[in-house]
Amino acid sequence: METPDTSDSGTVSCNPLHQNEKARQNEASITRSHSQNNKGHISLRFDNRRFTYSELVAITNGFQQVIGRGGFGKVYQGLMEDGTQVAVKLRSESSDQGEQEFLAEAQTLAKIHHKNLVSLIGYCKDREYMALVYEYMAQGALDEHLNGKDNNQSILTWRQRLRIALESAQGLEYLHKGCNPPLIHRDVKTSNILLNANLEAKIADFGLLKAFNSNSDTHVSSARVVGTLGYLDPEYQATFQLTNKSDVFSFGVVLLEIITGQRHILKDPEPTSIVQWVRQRLACGSIEGVVDTRMHGDHNVNSVWKIADTALKCTAHNPMQRPTMTDVVAVLQDCLEIEVAHNDVNAGIYLAGSGGDMNGYGRYDIDTSSGVS
Repeated sequence: METPDTSDSGTVSCNPLHQNEKARQNEASITRSHSQNNKGHISLRFDNRRFTYSELVAITNGFQQVIGRGGFGKVYQGLMEDGTQVAVKLRSESSDQGEQEFLAEAQTLAKIHHKNLVSLIGYCKDREYMALVYEYMAQGALDEHLNGKDNNQSILTWRQRLRIALESAQGLEYLHKGCNPPLIHRDVKTSNILLNANLEAKIADFGLLKAFNSNSDTHVSSARVVGTLGYLDPEYQATFQLTNKSDVFSFGVVLLEIITGQRHILKDPEPTSIVQWVRQRLACGSIEGVVDTRMHGDHNVNSVWKIADTALKCTAHNPMQRPTMTDVVAVLQDCLEIEVAHNDVNAGIYLAGSGGDMNGYGRYDIDTSSGVS
């Protein structure tokens, strides 16, 4: 992952219709001062709590427990004096994603509030030490559940996966539609979708976030391509022109991971994108060839086909053929209703012997021929 382009100087405001009342009342104010010190550092003033480095040492018990890693540095579990659990993202001395990424993420999180975005509790800028303090997400990242990194974790059910997908999509829809100017995350992936103790999903890691200059813009020109291989929009890679459809492409990859339980890049035996892998198997007409077998068939075939169809539309090579995140949210809501009804009618037991041939569910015709890099 490369150092982000943080050249945007515009401020971000949020549509109150997309915020809950508590978040709106507690919205942090932020002032970005254009006066610079001798080193050219930009100064910030937050209403969020400012921590000293010594306070972070105490909160994390000497940075004892690592719960995550990224280009910025390690993330540590912490406990505040009032008993609130937090996650402390501390900039590593060896990180090349330094002050500008810190400022970009801090400014964004101080202004945006949504139930499906990780909340900023405070920050630290104490001499050379820089850190962000977030709400703690007890169940970790989605990729850990899908890829089985922790053998003690129970396998997510299809219903749980649908709800996680819906909540993540709502967070992205808010960035695209609820903020002025619209925001593009640029690094949507399963490791940036975090789960709290109730398995509620929230989007995290806003260090690469990019704002449109105005609501009328059709794209943002990027000086370089940033993000994670396997999730990157091929059109963005080719043209350096970034749109919110770039996030849609990445989210389509996330949906395919949710369906299959596979990583975004498979060894099959050569490295293969999950998009290509799924298209090849669905061309044979059976959804069961891609569904995560660890769910033991406990899913409604109709809803799985519908999500697979949506995922492949999201990952279409041509951005104009991709749906919006609002469209994706609507599909996920519909599929979750289908799954709830399925569980109610069938007492959570998948119809025996379906063999993936739909058996009256009504097959979704999926175009598996669309070219994807």
